Amino acid sequence: MSKKQLILETAARLFTERGIDATSVQQITEACGISKGAFYLSFKSKDELIIEIIDYFVKDVAAKIDRSVTESQNTEEKLYNYYYQIFSIMQEHATLASAFFKEHTQFVSEEFIQKMAHYGAMMNTLIENLLLELYPQAAQHVYDLAIIVRGFISGYSEHLFHKGNSYPYDLQALAKSLVEKTTILATHTTIPFMTKEMAVISTTADTLITVENILREAHILSSYLDDELLQDSVRVITEQLQSKQPRPAIMQGMLNNLQADPVCNWFCYIVKKHMQKEG
Repeated sequence: MSKKQLILETAARLFTERGIDATSVQQITEACGISKGAFYLSFKSKDELIIEIIDYFVKDVAAKIDRSVTESQNTEEKLYNYYYQIFSIMQEHATLASAFFKEHTQFVSEEFIQKMAHYGAMMNTLIENLLLELYPQAAQHVYDLAIIVRGFISGYSEHLFHKGNSYPYDLQALAKSLVEKTTILATHTTIPFMTKEMAVISTTADTLITVENILREAHILSSYLDDELLQDSVRVITEQLQSKQPRPAIMQGMLNNLQADPVCNWFCYIVKKHMQKEG
């Protein structure tokens, strides 16, 4: 684990245990076993660290959810995997997410809000495509169904993960229940409301999957990597992306190297999406 990743994950743990405002840079560095000088070589300030933690976890969540759906061989399991993965992640990070929203929303810039909108657009596209795959007969209702699915997630997560709720919910049972509800709606809905034009938002998923953005993410990822093989794999991918004739086989080989480290999940995800788009 690189020093930067150590700081980030240690800070996230301390923020969860003590709260953001109650956790100082000194406490973070002591828990990491590093000096303050070493901290400031990785992050300019505590506020920058906070934003990077949010970005780090949102990327990881997006990549995990997409992988849980796209790598499933059984079409019928994909929606279950989608629901179960989302609620499992929410359960794991509920306390940390609550701390961020309550204590530090004032530090979120317009640029960061835009980036979060990009991630949201990618998740919207994922669920719309999944619903079309599962319920092709309900194509005219897909945008209504996507809103309903997001409503299920929002409503149930608000109930399950609010502060002080320690009831041991069965997330497998919840996922099965929501699959059943979604199937009933997809099968029996007859009056669509949302159209593609109504559903389109100003930020689209494709704006994240560009060579320019992948190169930017490669630079960010490199700051988390100490392993020379992983560093070289990132470098080779960026070189291929900038060449006139990229070689997918070489890029896939480098991705295979990177997939061994969870910190590379997001980078692998956007590179794969770019390769699919270009292929």
